[in-house]
Amino acid sequence: MARSWTRLHEHLGHPPGPLTFDMVRQAAADNLQESDDLDWKERLPQPPRDGRWNEFAKDIAAMANTRGGLLIFGVKDKTTELVGIDPEAVNLQQYAQWVRNHVQPYLPDLAMFCLDDGTTTVLVVDVPASEMAPHFVYGTSARDKEQQAAMVPYRDKDHTAWMAEHQIERAYRDRFARAARAEEEVQRHFDLTTKNIAAQATAPSAWFIAVSRPHRPLPLGAPALSRDQAREILRSARTRSGQLLGRASVPGPLAGMGGHAPQPAPRPASLGVQHAGAPRRSGDHHRAAPRRHRGDGRESVEAARKRRAAGRRR
Repeated sequence: MARSWTRLHEHLGHPPGPLTFDMVRQAAADNLQESDDLDWKERLPQPPRDGRWNEFAKDIAAMANTRGGLLIFGVKDKTTELVGIDPEAVNLQQYAQWVRNHVQPYLPDLAMFCLDDGTTTVLVVDVPASEMAPHFVYGTSARDKEQQAAMVPYRDKDHTAWMAEHQIERAYRDRFARAARAEEEVQRHFDLTTKNIAAQATAPSAWFIAVSRPHRPLPLGAPALSRDQAREILRSARTRSGQLLGRASVPGPLAGMGGHAPQPAPRPASLGVQHAGAPRRSGDHHRAAPRRHRGDGRESVEAARKRRAAGRRR
């Protein structure tokens, strides 16, 4: 899946959304220079020869090892002149095979697609930042076909470089730290959901609890959602939930939001939505809107209300 926010979106001032040919043309006309997350290419990817590295695989691994980015074929890198490529010569299956053969660990989230205006075509390769970095590129020597070498590329401003040993060691430490944080976040959301359900249920009941977290973080510089945009996402999720369920007699996972407009927090937070099918305690009929639990260490709205009530009772 292609990202909805890229260097071109940022340069052109566009909101998150699909990349278009007009955006590529405008960025090239503006002489947008290459950076660690943008690489202009005049010609289509070529197979490796004489034991050289597969340049296509190397460039993709370098982007994934840094912070993701775009490879755009059909634009001169020095002058940013839009020259286009021959769409009949594009072989997406071959390009994907090169990545599978030459990059480890495997990169599953690449997006490769062509854009055109009817006369000129460009090939776009959208590389997300990888949680599995560092990715090695494997190549063979022209003199010894059986001997393979592995190196770790990365983007250094507008060019590709090779990681030194200490950089590789740090990249592995970062990978393990990301995995630990991901596990902690999932467990925290699971515990929060379990606590909310236990607090609302008055009779023995069985629940299936599923929690998830974004696999791909928002790119740096991406505009934050406004409260209205976040509210609209929740409304769309509720509508979609009902459509997927298909049976009005069985409550869906977001049906408990009722007709109240949710009030999402302006900072990162997890939203706990009461299930319509859950047994409720007396007096809970007005709590149809989602409860908020702050994910940044601040006191939640619900916790603050309980603390004030406890103080009054004393």
